[in-house]
Amino acid sequence: MFTFVSVVVTVCIVTVCIVATRQRQARKLAAFRQRFPPIDDQEFLRRCSPGVNAETALRVRRVVAEQLGIDYDRVYPEQSFVDDLDFD
Repeated sequence: MFTFVSVVVTVCIVTVCIVATRQRQARKLAAFRQRFPPIDDQEFLRRCSPGVNAETALRVRRVVAEQLGIDYDRVYPEQSFVDDLDFD
């Protein structure tokens, strides 16, 4: 009986942790989307530092989006991998 109760309690705790993690992720995603609305390539290039090669900048943008699983049009040149993209 004790083992069954332990299993049930463990399953409940794990379920609560999973739900809490998903809620936290949903809040972070909503905050990210609000902070970084979609921008087109022209706006992206306008935000780049002067002298940046446009082709290279857009290629890097594409790679960052693909590797981090972020919408391409939500990648900004001024974003921080750790602070903004949560990639550490």
